[in-house]
Amino acid sequence: MLIYQKLIYQFMSHDAATSSLLDIRDVMFSYNSKKKILNGVNLTVNPGEIIGISGENGTGKSTLLKIIVGLLKPKSGQVSPHGRIGYSPQDILLFDNLTVMENFEIFGSGLNLKKSEIRKQANEIMNQLNFSQYAGELVRNLSGGTMQKLNFGVSLLGEPDVFVLDEPYQGLDYVSFQTFWEIQFNLREKGKSIVIVSHMIEDTSKFTKSYHLINKRLQGCDRKDCPVCCQ
Repeated sequence: MLIYQKLIYQFMSHDAATSSLLDIRDVMFSYNSKKKILNGVNLTVNPGEIIGISGENGTGKSTLLKIIVGLLKPKSGQVSPHGRIGYSPQDILLFDNLTVMENFEIFGSGLNLKKSEIRKQANEIMNQLNFSQYAGELVRNLSGGTMQKLNFGVSLLGEPDVFVLDEPYQGLDYVSFQTFWEIQFNLREKGKSIVIVSHMIEDTSKFTKSYHLINKRLQGCDRKDCPVCCQ
């Protein structure tokens, strides 16, 4: 069930009357009554933004992304997507007993895409990320880096409006890392938006906005007075 939820918000159509693509207001979450993970998180994602979110381990970064895509329900607050969302989780969620192309077909069918369109998009994605040679290979036989490419690649199916990516380039080699960012910049030019959780948001040239998850809330990073970057 979880792997199908990976694509659940991609069924939503963009509301042209709404300027933002995603609004998060006063989100609170806790796994039990004694420990809050998130407390009053706010975030607005506008078209053409690449937003980086960092924070120490255990601060709730992945939890926040799961709330955005509907895998977790906040205890209070509101998450309002105004477009289709594609999700690439930190933990690789693929069918390891199927081939690479069969994985694209499974996820694409969940988006009601025709098989011919799935194959067309899959081939374009594999060419971009340079793993077309593995189209007929079982996922369980792939290297970790190639699995990561596929994990990210299926989130591109159906051309979502917002991409929610959790540590998307861990395990990628340098060339693949560069290609990943070329894809992000191309998506941004098309008016798409990307929310990336990563420990590597120091290169501000890649991000339109940067946040740190500190004390259960998102804190903007302007590089001048940031308590994380400028200690």
